[in-house]
Amino acid sequence: MESLFAQKTLRRRTVALGTLPALLLVAACGPQSTPSTGASPASTSRAGAAPTGAAGTSVSSVTSATKAAELRSGLNTLLVEHLYLAGAATGGALGGRDAEFKGAADALDMNSVDVSKAIGSAYGPDAEKAFLPLWRSHIGFVVDYTQGVAAKDQAKSDKAVADLVKYTQDSGAFFNSANGLPKDTVAKLL
Repeated sequence: MESLFAQKTLRRRTVALGTLPALLLVAACGPQSTPSTGASPASTSRAGAAPTGAAGTSVSSVTSATKAAELRSGLNTLLVEHLYLAGAATGGALGGRDAEFKGAADALDMNSVDVSKAIGSAYGPDAEKAFLPLWRSHIGFVVDYTQGVAAKDQAKSDKAVADLVKYTQDSGAFFNSANGLPKDTVAKLL
């Protein structure tokens, strides 16, 4: 029974690790923030005045709000997939099912590329390039922790936890540079 409890606890921790970056990005992509896609010609017509729709709403603000909503929705979908795949990978690792672990880990990496593209659509290609290796690193640390728990290797688990703590600092720095959120606050949330 203790083993089942450890597996459930590990899965809950994996879910928590995966959701915070999504919350930080969603907070940064609120109504006041838009993806960096450039201005459309319609948004600068009539001597700089934004055109209005049928309800008197600015067409450019509707377009911006729609793009931000699409980004949030798409990112939420990717992160739900990320959590599912992380659970499958950790379950395969804990159960000693190498083929299951490898398949889930490969799918998880493809998902990571898609998550980094979503980051890039909001913050630009440089942020996308910086985010991908950072995101991949936390996955590796979670896998290391899982494998340490499965093998009852306390040293491996402890090193993975230390690496995850460093990851929180690195992520804090990334989100601070991307959207101005305080580094220490992000690190503490992670």
